[in-house]
Amino acid sequence: MPSPLGCHLVGSVPLPDTETALRVCATGLPNRLKRLPDGETGRRNLFTLFQSAIFTPSPEMNTIFLMNSQIPSETAFTDTEIAAGVQKLKDAGPMITGYDDAAIESYQSFKKLKQQGIIHPLTKFQVSLPTPANVITPFVQAVFQAAVEPLYEAALFRAMERIQAEIPHEELAIQIDLAVDTAFWEDGVDIYRPWFGEGDATKEREYIVEYIRRMVGQVEEGVEVGLHNCYGDMQHRHWHEPSDLSAITQRTLALLPSLSRPLNFFHAPVPKSALPYLHAYLSPLTALLPYFKVNNTDFYLGCVHEGNVEATKKMVEVAREVLGDEVAWGVGTECGWGRTGEGEVEGIMAISREVAGEVFSELASIEARAVGGA
Repeated sequence: MPSPLGCHLVGSVPLPDTETALRVCATGLPNRLKRLPDGETGRRNLFTLFQSAIFTPSPEMNTIFLMNSQIPSETAFTDTEIAAGVQKLKDAGPMITGYDDAAIESYQSFKKLKQQGIIHPLTKFQVSLPTPANVITPFVQAVFQAAVEPLYEAALFRAMERIQAEIPHEELAIQIDLAVDTAFWEDGVDIYRPWFGEGDATKEREYIVEYIRRMVGQVEEGVEVGLHNCYGDMQHRHWHEPSDLSAITQRTLALLPSLSRPLNFFHAPVPKSALPYLHAYLSPLTALLPYFKVNNTDFYLGCVHEGNVEATKKMVEVAREVLGDEVAWGVGTECGWGRTGEGEVEGIMAISREVAGEVFSELASIEARAVGGA
């Protein structure tokens, strides 16, 4: 069967709790999910916004967060004041991101639903985690960011270590979310500016590649790892409408040689703004196809648009033309569903079912259930 095959869920789902999100998605996208996130329900539904509370022990470094706008930045701090602010954060005790607590708790629901046959036996539990840039940039004043980065990165890596200690490796997939990082990489996008690189684009990009490499390097053997590439979705808006996927492709090509392991999955967005120039928009991705083929990387296009099946089908049609049949690929939405209405969930899944075939065959499903029940 030609692509698309299978579906990818980025993370958030606008449902009341974890078990509901898992159940609805598993039954709404039957045999189509190699990985299933917990829905990032409750306080996690606005991406990293809940992480801002980590920095409250040092009020002077807190920002006034604005969606899809430049963050007002106060620069009138002396070196002494900056050091004192960072010390307050350290004195408050080890940073706790909460990602590990959430994942470990949600996995219990995932395991239960899998045992009940509601979640496919071959589906893995997906944990979506942001790079530190997606937390530091919006919630920490610019002059503090360089000093805060290693503190937050260490906290995030501790959470990753605990997640992998508590959840069986063969059941786990970790997705690294790249959103602010994409703004850093894009030429002429000033909504988010990096604290590193001194304005030199080459140095900035080398720094980005290095911190993504470090994060991928925290994923242990036997655990899947993938990338979600993003242009933002707050208030259903992007902070940039890209003309093509060259920035994401360039970043990925720069990253791949530095990795000690292959990527298991990869997701790229296809916004409605790209409809007039889909061939040009998608063409850069062809440079990644040889890597995906050699490494058996699952590739997903975020082309499912709720309430617009025609746009989705057009994107699928052009993607088939551009990507050919060298590599199988699946579909997803551009970003998580957390900012959509609960009533839109079924519509998203209906379009996904219509355009994407099943990734697990009936025979494989029967065999997997038999092994799981042995």
